Amino acid sequence: MSGLFGSMNIALRALLAQQGAISTASNNIANVNTPGYSRQRAVMTAAPPVNVGNFLIGNGVELVKVENIRDRILELRMHQETQQQSELDAFLGPMKQIEALFNDAQGGGLGGVINNFFNSLSQLSTNPSSLPLRQGVLTAGQNMATAFRSVAGNLVTQQRSLDQTIQQSVDDINRYTTQVAALNKQITAQVGVGKQPNELLDQREVLIRKISELVDVAIIDSQDGSITLTTSGGTALAVGDQSVALQTQPGVPTGLLQIFSQGSNITGQIKSGRLGGTLTVRDTVIPSILADVDTLAAGIASSVNTAHQAGFDLNGAAGGNFFVPPPATGAAAGMNLAFSNPALVAASSDGTPGSNGNAVALSGLRDQAVVASQKPSDFYSTVVFRIGNDVSSSTAEYDAENLVLRQLENQRAAISGVSLDEEAANLIRFQRAFEAQARVIAAVDELTRIAINLGRG
Repeated sequence: MSGLFGSMNIALRALLAQQGAISTASNNIANVNTPGYSRQRAVMTAAPPVNVGNFLIGNGVELVKVENIRDRILELRMHQETQQQSELDAFLGPMKQIEALFNDAQGGGLGGVINNFFNSLSQLSTNPSSLPLRQGVLTAGQNMATAFRSVAGNLVTQQRSLDQTIQQSVDDINRYTTQVAALNKQITAQVGVGKQPNELLDQREVLIRKISELVDVAIIDSQDGSITLTTSGGTALAVGDQSVALQTQPGVPTGLLQIFSQGSNITGQIKSGRLGGTLTVRDTVIPSILADVDTLAAGIASSVNTAHQAGFDLNGAAGGNFFVPPPATGAAAGMNLAFSNPALVAASSDGTPGSNGNAVALSGLRDQAVVASQKPSDFYSTVVFRIGNDVSSSTAEYDAENLVLRQLENQRAAISGVSLDEEAANLIRFQRAFEAQARVIAAVDELTRIAINLGRG
């Protein structure tokens, strides 16, 4: 097409292109505070020229598409860092509560009552016939047993309470993957007819970020615009327009929730995200601490019982067990005194009421390697140090991950975020182009009227 009508067509197409660009800039400004929104850009290209005689004459401009500006590699990196940060956050919450169980700052923790028990035996050695001092030994022993039972009970309660967090995380994952599958279907349909589903892509990216907070997720992009989501262990979560729901059921014999996918137990395969951090505390850290507390309780109870049996009580009778013999498992939860009569405390080493030899031997157990080849205080200090070190090192890692994630978010904002100054400048630029094309249309319209009038003359 050439001549005035060709010029009119060029101007009209340019007018529509500039109008599309203005709408795009306006949309960016409107979504400046929308979470997950990626800045959009109107892509224009020169229209194919037309043959006029021996010449190729330009045919104006075309609005090819409106694309969103994003860095896919950066987004994938953000998902990875989100998984790590969320894992550490989920790990630190319960770990700080566990750390508080072993806080001896005020002398009221487990370490304090163990020390008080051995101190009471040392005090009894100064006056082995004293009933008040004997009662003090029983009271200190009962306080220590109560503290062991309390710590063990709190650890088990903490372990079971984490099942609620696990169930909530699984429910959230299933809800988000169902939404991803639905968006996959819509995106594929639009891509199939040549459309650019920018808003749908943004919505899906927000959902992927939420899933990354919960579990270690891998993303596979497809040419049709859909994605496949799996865990890092290969368990499918969403494939095209189909989601794969995770299920939970109590495990045997613990009764703790296990996570299943299509009939397979995948609990041990989940390593990251909030789910991974929670599972680490529940299935690895707490059982390890419980085992240590049981070892400490069993070591003290067994060594005290052995030493107590070697002495004689206030009536000259041979001593028996001081504590109820510890079971093979759960020594801390089952710790208790074997008697309540203060006269039965075997403080004497030779059967005479004033003898203190066995009280000295009992109090001396605090300095003997009676718990896993270590003194009770040394073993306990090792347990407390390991817990504190886990919290300290994980806090440092969390802070580092937080810094990295903020840097990545700043990079994303620089690439995909909306700059009001830039969009305002674009609006002015497109507005001026629009006004110029409007003047072209007015000029061509005037020339057309002149040509028509000349033809009539």
